[in-house]
Amino acid sequence: MTMTDGYLTLIPGYLLLMPAAPAVAWVLARKADRRWTLLALLAVIHVTAVVALTIFPIPISGQDYYRHTRGMSDDNVVPFATIVGQLRNPGFNTIRQLLGNAVALAPLGIYGPGLWRPLRDWRVFAAVAISFGIGIELAQYAGSLLEGFSYRITDVDDAIMNAAGAVVAFFVWRRIEHLPVIERWLPPDSEPVGKAAAG
Repeated sequence: MTMTDGYLTLIPGYLLLMPAAPAVAWVLARKADRRWTLLALLAVIHVTAVVALTIFPIPISGQDYYRHTRGMSDDNVVPFATIVGQLRNPGFNTIRQLLGNAVALAPLGIYGPGLWRPLRDWRVFAAVAISFGIGIELAQYAGSLLEGFSYRITDVDDAIMNAAGAVVAFFVWRRIEHLPVIERWLPPDSEPVGKAAAG
């Protein structure tokens, strides 16, 4: 149940399907209304994917070579330094990275307010989105410290883009969630998100 990359032996991210499966079974077993069930399933899928892509794969052997040749490097704690550099030198990879960071937490803007009423206030949601983005970067930095080299690059701009994408998704979803085509799949609950978040 491992994979290799260069000198590294790694635990792959697809192993997260094992804890995700019971969570999906629990959601389905609740037999709640369709709106809650679909949003809860989206939450499980999204959280699993985010952890798999940002924390995994995890090195379990072969780190010594990279500890001596790479060490702890390339981290960025200066806000917007990476973003400005990418915008000055746009290319396929830089645009892909910017867009990837922007959409990484976007699903939170859909299922978050739908599952937890406090998140219907945009200010509370923004604080949670920022915390999520920072939490991902801190987890990656902690992992690099444990491994002894920068296995994952920690960049404050990634957290900024993560949070910005989630907040944009929050407001876009608030505008479109009551369209008839969406309400067929996600019937409105007793307290519309738009009214609860307006204050």
